[in-house]
Amino acid sequence: MDKPSYPDNYPDKITFGFLTMHDVKDTQSFRNNPVLWISILAGLGLLTALALATDPLGLILDYGHFLVLGLAGAIAANSTGAGGGIVFIPAFTSLNIAGENALATSMAIQCFGMTAGSIAWLVALKRHEYGGKDGVTLVRRLLLITVPPAAAGMLIAQHLIPTPPVAVATIFKYFSILFGAMLLFGTLRKPQGHSHGNQRLRRRHVVFIIPCAFVGGMVTAWISVGVGEWLALLLFFLGYPTMISVCIAVCISALTVWAGIGYHASVDGHIVWPIVLFAAPAAMVGGSIARYLARRLGPVRLKVFFSSWILATGLVM
Repeated sequence: MDKPSYPDNYPDKITFGFLTMHDVKDTQSFRNNPVLWISILAGLGLLTALALATDPLGLILDYGHFLVLGLAGAIAANSTGAGGGIVFIPAFTSLNIAGENALATSMAIQCFGMTAGSIAWLVALKRHEYGGKDGVTLVRRLLLITVPPAAAGMLIAQHLIPTPPVAVATIFKYFSILFGAMLLFGTLRKPQGHSHGNQRLRRRHVVFIIPCAFVGGMVTAWISVGVGEWLALLLFFLGYPTMISVCIAVCISALTVWAGIGYHASVDGHIVWPIVLFAAPAAMVGGSIARYLARRLGPVRLKVFFSSWILATGLVM
């Protein structure tokens, strides 16, 4: 069934935050949008876990506030492609959850939130909302050349270099400040530039994209963020469409954390499961609706939002 069209004066132009009535109508069909079934699945998972718990009320009182963190983090991460670790790690640190616990728990939450976001972006892509058939082909090719090196970087860092040889957090901080400022300046200086961008993968870009994915995977293994943010920045600078770049960043973030979560899940005590119990379902909902925020912002404002977010996170790290 084709997507329904509505006249400009139709009341579905009313907005609810970054969702319009048109978006709400879309979510009323399982086939048209994954928001409904992802939200239902997340809710059922949480309710089932609470029903099986020995002290569900105690769990809610002690960890219920992580619902808000999971939702907010996933919306920010999946609307920009920057990855949820940029929100979760500072939040966990402020709550005295540090080291392997913060890293492993952040990655576990992202497995749910970034996966939900990936599904939402890919469904929209399949419906030709971004780039048409050329967009589908571009995303497929970019994933084929970025997933293997990103996963390899994650696994190599975890098993061979578990302790980073340099102060990765410091490097990441200054990298974010530098490139976030450059992207923001470039976007504001030429606000109409690269709205559509390259619709096909350029061979000369592959030599930059593959190493970026590999190093990003390693950095993600150490600080739970990196591969999506770095890849999105690179694709922006190389002139690829904004929405396609964010879609790729969200997907590569999800696949990379899935590649590395087994390392932490195999060690007792790394993942704080009660936090995941509440944050993960909320992250699934946030990830599934984040695409609407990106769509409402549009290519230029999304770049401004992304670069401002990266710059701000670099300043506060």
